[in-house]
Amino acid sequence: MERLALVGVSHRRGGADALTDWHERYSDPDALAAAGLPRAVVLATCNRWEAVVHLPEGVGPDEARRRLARGAPGARPTVWLGDGALERIVRIAAGLDSVNPGEDQIMRQVRQAYLAAREAGRTDATLAFAFERGLRAAKRIRREVALAPVRTSLFALARPELERALPAGSEVLVLGAGEMGELAARSVRDVGMRVVIANRTEARAREVAERLGVRWSALDAIMDDPPAVRAIVCATPVRGLVGRELLARSGATHVVDLGVPRNVDPEAARAVGTRLLDVDALRSAGQARREELRDALAHAERLVLEELDAALDEWNERRLGPAIRALRDRTFATLSETLPEEQARRLVGRLVHDRIKGLRALAREHGVEVARTYLSETGLSETALAEPRGPA
Repeated sequence: MERLALVGVSHRRGGADALTDWHERYSDPDALAAAGLPRAVVLATCNRWEAVVHLPEGVGPDEARRRLARGAPGARPTVWLGDGALERIVRIAAGLDSVNPGEDQIMRQVRQAYLAAREAGRTDATLAFAFERGLRAAKRIRREVALAPVRTSLFALARPELERALPAGSEVLVLGAGEMGELAARSVRDVGMRVVIANRTEARAREVAERLGVRWSALDAIMDDPPAVRAIVCATPVRGLVGRELLARSGATHVVDLGVPRNVDPEAARAVGTRLLDVDALRSAGQARREELRDALAHAERLVLEELDAALDEWNERRLGPAIRALRDRTFATLSETLPEEQARRLVGRLVHDRIKGLRALAREHGVEVARTYLSETGLSETALAEPRGPA
C-alpha cells in the first residue's frame, strides 16, 4: 500500500481543456505502461482523468507525475499516495467527489475500469486490494447514506432547467447511446418529452431506443439532416461534434454537453444564441445540491474514515501474516525440542500472544514500516512484510 499512488487531473482543478488533453493522451493502461508504469488502472470520466498506479521500485510519486506530465500543457497533475490514494478511490466510487453528489454511474465506471485493467494484465495484488476494498466501502456508503435516487447522473443537474424552459412534449435529440446518453434519454422521457437517440453504431441506438420506447437514428443521418428539436444532449467521445451549422439547422434553444472531450463548440453556441449547459455551467447547480445534502455528506465522510481504518487494518494483517506464521513456527520448534508435540502446540498461542498483539499495534498506529524495528529484534525481518500475493 505504501507504493500505491493516484495521479490525476479533475475538471475542478484543471478545467475542461486540460482534462480533455489527459483523456486523449492516456486513454487506457497501455499508454501508462509506455511511460514506465505497467501496473495501473485509468479512471476517465466527464469530471476527471486519474490513474491508480502501483509504483515500480525506484519510481517515486514525483517521478511518476513528471513522466506523465512530460509535454502536457495546462494543469500539473495532483498525486495522492498510500492511504490517501485508497481514500480517494472510495470517495470517487461513492460519488462523493462528483459534480452531482451521489451519482451512481460512477461506481460502475470505477468497477469497469478495474476489470478492464485486470483483463489486460495491468493489475497486481496491491491494485486488486485497493479496488475491491474501495468498491466494497463505496457500496456500504451508498447503502447507508441517501445522497441521490437510483440512476442519478450529471445530466440530472441540467434537467430542471430544461423542464422550466421547454414546453411539455418538446422534442429532444440525444447524441450518444452509451451509459450517459441512455440515462439522459430516460430522464427526459420520464418528464414527458419526446426523444430521438442517435449513435454512430446503429445497433446500439436501436437497442437503447427499444428499451426506452423512444425513436432512434444513425448519427451520420442526424449530422447530414438535423431534425427540428428544442434541445440537444451530447454524450459522445467526439471533440467538436456539434457546431454552428447543426445548432442553427436544428433550431435547438438549449444544448447540454456531457462529453469529454467537449462535444459542443462554446463559440458556436454563443453565435446562434443557444443556451449551453456544460460541466462548467452545471457546477454551480452541483454546489447547491451539496449545500442541501450537508448533513448526509457529513455522515458519508464519517463512513469513509471508518472504512479506511478497517481497510488499512486488513492490509496490515495481510502483510503481517507471514511474520506471525513464522513467529508461531519458530516458537513451536523451540518448545517441541523439550516438550511433547501436543503440549508444545497448546503453549504456542499463549507464548506469542503478546508479541503478536504488539506487532499489530505498531502497524496500526505507526504503519507497517515501523514494525520492521520490532521484527529485526525477533530475527523475523527477512520473512515479513513482503507484498501480499494474490490474484492480479
